[in-house]
Amino acid sequence: MKVYALVGPSGTGKSHRAVLLANQYQIPLIVDDGLLIYAGKIMAGSSAKREESKMGAIRRALFFDEKQTEEVKKCLKKLNEDKILILGTSTGMVERIDERLELGGIDQYIDIKDISSAEEIEKALSVRNNEGKHVIPVPTIEVEQDFSGYLLHSLELFFKKDNQTVRHEKSIVRPRFSFYGNLSISNRVLVDLIEYLINKYPKITEFKKVKVEETNNQLFINLSLEIVYGIKIRKFIKEFKAALKEHLENNTGINVKEINIEVYSLKVRE
Repeated sequence: MKVYALVGPSGTGKSHRAVLLANQYQIPLIVDDGLLIYAGKIMAGSSAKREESKMGAIRRALFFDEKQTEEVKKCLKKLNEDKILILGTSTGMVERIDERLELGGIDQYIDIKDISSAEEIEKALSVRNNEGKHVIPVPTIEVEQDFSGYLLHSLELFFKKDNQTVRHEKSIVRPRFSFYGNLSISNRVLVDLIEYLINKYPKITEFKKVKVEETNNQLFINLSLEIVYGIKIRKFIKEFKAALKEHLENNTGINVKEINIEVYSLKVRE
């Protein structure tokens, strides 16, 4: 299967452009915000836009839910198509979705800036930020039950395919999490999450410094640890870094960019 990825910041119009892009490249499958869409119909998954919090929406979009993931994977196997388009806010996000769905890697990346003008992106951002409107690239009949009370209106698109005019309908919704404003996670909460994981490792006997910085929605972490004498330090630190990265990303939805660990002491067991 050839895997395409459409990448762009939240609210820049990816879902709006996805159908036109899929038509241009003859891509029958779209993965968008936790849903698997096939020929304008929702085939599997659960929409991130149904979540009541932004964190819940992020986890849903990244397929952290095992049941959701397995449902989509089974459906993909059954459909047996040769092309798929993944939508995401970053290359890291689409690559993580590709990995979770076991698609075999991204073949072609497409930036929203390459298919939308600066004016179109600015307008899309304005609608998202000021009105909280989101696009789902399927007809209203596909989502009206799940979005009762949150469905705003539909949008019709017309384009040429095989010398015929094809109509495609999109749904405009205002998710529940749009009413809650922006999500912020305090530094104290992040430190508590790190300390919680540290306490699960008996080979870490003490820690001095836990420093967390968030830049451009990415985390940079510095730790100073005391560990048990006699273990293979390099191997242990590598494994702990991987576990810490997964722990934080799973619980916050924020990408961990860098983890620096200083071993300041070795504890000799009596």
